Amino acid sequence: MHPLRHARRLLAAALTAWPLLAAAQDDCPPPPAPPTAEALAQAQGAARDRGFLWRLEKDGRSSWLYGTLHLARLEWAFPGPRVREALAASRTLALELDLLDAETQRRLAAGSTARPGEAGAALAPELRARIERRARLECAAAGVLAPLKPEFQVAALSMLAGRRLGLEPDYGIDATLAALARREGRPVVALETAEDQLRAMSVGSRAELAQLVKGALDELDSGRAQALLARMARMWASGDHALLERYAQWCECQHSSADAAAMRRLLEARHPAMAARLDALHRGGQPVFAAVGSLHMIGPRGLPALMAQRGYRVERIALEAPAPDINALWDYDDPAASEARFRAALADTTNEATHDVALSLRTQIARSFSLRRRFDEAQRELDAVDAELAGAGAEPRVRTLLERGRSWRSAGEPARARPLFLQAEQLARTAKLEFLHVDALHMVALVQTDPELQLDWTRRALAAARAAADPQAHRWEASLNHNIGWHLHDAGRHAEALQSFRAALAARERDGAKPARLHEARWSVARELRALGRHDEALALLRPLEAELASAGESDGFVPEEIAENLLALGRAEEARPHFARAHAQLSRLDTVERPDAARLARLLTLSR
Repeated sequence: MHPLRHARRLLAAALTAWPLLAAAQDDCPPPPAPPTAEALAQAQGAARDRGFLWRLEKDGRSSWLYGTLHLARLEWAFPGPRVREALAASRTLALELDLLDAETQRRLAAGSTARPGEAGAALAPELRARIERRARLECAAAGVLAPLKPEFQVAALSMLAGRRLGLEPDYGIDATLAALARREGRPVVALETAEDQLRAMSVGSRAELAQLVKGALDELDSGRAQALLARMARMWASGDHALLERYAQWCECQHSSADAAAMRRLLEARHPAMAARLDALHRGGQPVFAAVGSLHMIGPRGLPALMAQRGYRVERIALEAPAPDINALWDYDDPAASEARFRAALADTTNEATHDVALSLRTQIARSFSLRRRFDEAQRELDAVDAELAGAGAEPRVRTLLERGRSWRSAGEPARARPLFLQAEQLARTAKLEFLHVDALHMVALVQTDPELQLDWTRRALAAARAAADPQAHRWEASLNHNIGWHLHDAGRHAEALQSFRAALAARERDGAKPARLHEARWSVARELRALGRHDEALALLRPLEAELASAGESDGFVPEEIAENLLALGRAEEARPHFARAHAQLSRLDTVERPDAARLARLLTLSR
């Protein structure tokens, strides 16, 4: 990645003062029309908290630090309730630069304008031609780019690329806050000068300039610049602080020592002076609301960390939307309905998912495909998630490994699933994701070919569930006791299996499980009673279960099958026939991984006649 990528972003922020748009062409986004009073009122009334907010406490006063976005949408422009509350508690608005100030605009314009003949002479003809071509594609106004220095020309083009994503400088958060402060009579001050920013953005030599321009054009032509803009906008709109902190992992901006040096010069090197200015404003006795670009908030040399070093108590105010409860969205008996709920959670624009949450939701959509034996669709969805895992946290990584492994296992390829489950187990354990760690352990058990290893891994999972601090991990006890019961059943250890199935039923009842899970647990106890030859006890459990399903208008073909098998074992074949018939009719309609094989279905049909 080009080491001066950050310079282009900072240049773009400064260029919000320039009128850059041409008259609309056929394929150009129309220039943003001035919003009506009604549209403004609607946007302001519906505003929700976005971005990144910190409270700074010292000397008995609170100031605020707010991470902004320089290109935004109208519906994002106005502050939400918690940000409004912080603004109301402040007396002064501090910005990197006040871009609504006429003198600041004049000085930025003067510093970014080339001397006569300088812009063209600084670049090779090939790069000048590429700028002109890109300007046409981005609908830049004729005659506006030409007077600018080349580095400002490509910065303007990078900024204009956001318009096809619905991101407009007119709705930039800093500019909106400046306008609101002026309307309320609140003082607006700058943490930097126009000259400070122009110096930070300056290019040292013609070789560096050519490198910057070529890098910017390469990213625009490849679509990488647009993808990065989109990801940063989603990150800000959802208040995804975890993704912000991992910026260096996914921005493709620190592949070399030169890249790291560029980040330090263009971001971190400016922070001490900004922190000193903010500290001076706070010590002056007036609570301050400081709004600066979100990238200034990152890491041990970001502004929150520097303010903490100056003796402030720094508290991040979480603006992220609460993550949806993935477990609560699941109905494993209805994967299609579950898919619809996951897609609705992804599409909820009033409650945008953070990057990690969105990726995790998509892994569950893939799982819903696997449960319906649509394995190709599951793998394609997981491939798409994989492509966005750069910079993601541990949870979506673990979930991707788990769901790809589950898909291979359900498709009859457990050998391909095993290494994925082992990777998921290690990553979840390291990241202390207790619920997913237990899940991974139990999936490792399910792909073991040695029955003793299956039992050993499942018992390890049960021990991890019981030792976990996460209450959700404890809810694995029912499923794991259930699985241990089946391992013991397959080993012919039926008395021990019955104990495990009864423990699973007790755990389901304790956890307030859904009726379907309780029915399954009761059925499993009955199944093991049949294995022990205790047919009357089994039927005593199964008959009420059958009646409950019927009264609820539901069916489960495994219940009449089990009733029929017990009756057959008691020598009551004639009485068993209608139960075998119902079992065949219901089980042959299944299109999930639970569908019995052809031989078992054929046997049910034969015994029904």
